[in-house]
Amino acid sequence: MIIDIHVHYYKKWCGMVGLKITDLIAKMDKSGIDMSILNSLSALTEKDSSPGNKEIYNAVSLYPDRLVGMASVNPYHAQYAEEELKRCLSTYEFKGLKLHPWIQGYPAHSEIVHNLIDICKEYNVPILFHSGTPPYTQVVQIAYIAKKFPDVVFILGHMGLTYQWKEAIEVATMYQNIFLETSGITYSFAIKEAIKKLGTGRIVFGTDSPFLESAELEIMKIKNLKLSSDQWEMIM
Repeated sequence: MIIDIHVHYYKKWCGMVGLKITDLIAKMDKSGIDMSILNSLSALTEKDSSPGNKEIYNAVSLYPDRLVGMASVNPYHAQYAEEELKRCLSTYEFKGLKLHPWIQGYPAHSEIVHNLIDICKEYNVPILFHSGTPPYTQVVQIAYIAKKFPDVVFILGHMGLTYQWKEAIEVATMYQNIFLETSGITYSFAIKEAIKKLGTGRIVFGTDSPFLESAELEIMKIKNLKLSSDQWEMIM
């Protein structure tokens, strides 16, 4: 079974038109992906994040055996963001929170996310951070809040990208609540090093679709590691 934890779904965002939900399912079928966890880009950037999260809910409702929702909110609109996150986690039963400080424009360890993290702790769900892009999403910034909130799981999207993957592995060895996600890291040997240092229990698979066009390439990147069947199942 292959679970893709990092998929952006949107109808329109910044002038771009997204995939129809039927096209997304068709792409999953073509790539051999059994389940995708969706987050909304428009919910990250709009003051009113509810329409974007509603799109995710509607998509999940159509394909509940293939899709899972992950909330997105804009921390700059604090009270509204907190209410919307609670609604997504309770009413929609979403399974996590996606934050993208580089797009949203705040340091990842800023206090404006602390109340959101507390809510995630209350609902026992993880937070997926974009990571590896200075100045707002550096690995050390996310490690700072991982240390501050040890009972919350923080997933480093792209495991720090090309220039911060070593730091991503290092902080994951320091803090057991840090997980690494594989999309966008161009070096297979970086993932191999992460497995060597961490095992496979805290490494998760993602594609960053639709921005990284080929889910098949992301899957092949893992296949090329020649993992055991147990290791494959843990990551995928």
